[in-house]
Amino acid sequence: MALANLKKIDNKLKDIYKDQVTTTVAVQPEPFVDKSDLLFQQMNFIATYNKQMLHLA
Repeated sequence: MALANLKKIDNKLKDIYKDQVTTTVAVQPEPFVDKSDLLFQQMNFIATYNKQMLHLA
C-alpha cells in the first residue's frame, strides 16, 4: 500500500464513523471493599503450604 493512499483511506474511515459516538459512560462505581484480610489469609495459607513442602514446619 502506498503512503499516498493513507490520507485517502483515513478520510474514508472518518466518513464511515462520523455519526458514531464512542464515549465511555461511567457506571455507578462499586463501593470500596477492603479485602486485605482475605489476602492475608491466602498469603498465610501459601506460606504454610510452602513450609510443609520444604519440610520447615
